[in-house]
Amino acid sequence: MNMLRWLCVVAIALAMTGCIKVDQTLTLHQDGSGTLDMRYGMSEQAIAQVEAMEKMGQAMQEGGGEGLDMEADRPFDLDFDENKVREEFAAKGLEGVELVSATSETIDGWRYMEIKVSFEHLAALKQTDYFDGSELSLSKDAEGNYVLTQRSTDHESSGEAEETDPQMLEQMAAMFAGMHIANRVVVPTEIVETNATEIDGRSAAWIYDIEQDPTILNQLQNFDMRVVFSSQGASIAIP
Repeated sequence: MNMLRWLCVVAIALAMTGCIKVDQTLTLHQDGSGTLDMRYGMSEQAIAQVEAMEKMGQAMQEGGGEGLDMEADRPFDLDFDENKVREEFAAKGLEGVELVSATSETIDGWRYMEIKVSFEHLAALKQTDYFDGSELSLSKDAEGNYVLTQRSTDHESSGEAEETDPQMLEQMAAMFAGMHIANRVVVPTEIVETNATEIDGRSAAWIYDIEQDPTILNQLQNFDMRVVFSSQGASIAIP
């Protein structure tokens, strides 16, 4: 998956139809189990245009061309059909993870999807598609604290982070005006250290708002999130 590649194409569809909003919260309990809550939204007009572009890309591929496989390149599963989400989740037969709920709604021309997943341990959660293109891991540091990280794996082959031309970023930033992505992690004990943009008690948040900083697109492409929390009061098995 290449997030920026996907965003470049979607920008064409979103330029005149609104943008995207994503809010994700990973909650980790004292025993290593937890929940993943996601809410994302796009304007219905943008969804229709993106779906049309996906069909065009598929038709080009079926005809022997080099159409972009936008569905495969999505940075996260932006499906707004709750029945389809349930069916696809059930078909995978994953162990240790359960789709608790999947609901959609339309508000003022925007379609929103809310998904809640529970998991017995992080290894089970990592079986899902929600972390494609990134590596989620839990370890312990020298002091015995837990270290939770999520890093982009888009550049593992080259070993280097990609940087997009500043002029291109400015152009894309204009197209994505209003894009807001919030990634939150709630840990069971005291936060010792984190590179989060916001901290509230045991909650660490990485907020990506393109209107405040157009370089956010590069940060999303090369994201590296880290939160260290105390092991006192928690008993989580490290594989």
